[in-house]
Amino acid sequence: MKIAKTLWRIIDVILFITVLSMLVVVLMQVLGRTFGKSIPWSEEMTRNLFIWTVNFGMVVGFKNVDHARVTFVYDFFKPSKVRDFIQIVIYLLSAVIFFTFLTIWNFQMSFRQLRIREISPALAIPMFWVTIPMGVCSVLALIAVFYTVFLDPDKRERILMKDLELVANMEELQ
Repeated sequence: MKIAKTLWRIIDVILFITVLSMLVVVLMQVLGRTFGKSIPWSEEMTRNLFIWTVNFGMVVGFKNVDHARVTFVYDFFKPSKVRDFIQIVIYLLSAVIFFTFLTIWNFQMSFRQLRIREISPALAIPMFWVTIPMGVCSVLALIAVFYTVFLDPDKRERILMKDLELVANMEELQ
């Protein structure tokens, strides 16, 4: 559990740094344009930081079960243990299938970029560093999914949408 908390804290710090860096770069660009001195690399840097932010944000979303879900299969069943089991299985299978394919595809692309030494036009950094977060974060999202299902009972309740059922019951009472 301590390792998991450290991992989530590192992810939160990376996310904070990328958002803050993006804010600073955009602010520099706005100020530069205001004073007639545009910064040529700022748009590319902002886009690269945005890619990192979106991917690490995805991990946080899966860790906190704050992502969109399709629930039509779940809705066919009345509240029961079978319904809970089906929801967990669907949640795990969809995450494993999606993130496995995404990881494989991204690592193939990223290592191809590394092999051919593709570099970004304005910053002249290897494109590998721009695209690798998608693969790394796909693996981290899988870890987050397994963590929420098997190790975090509060988050598992959110997967099972017990919090939504509670809200619906409270609305019915009013």
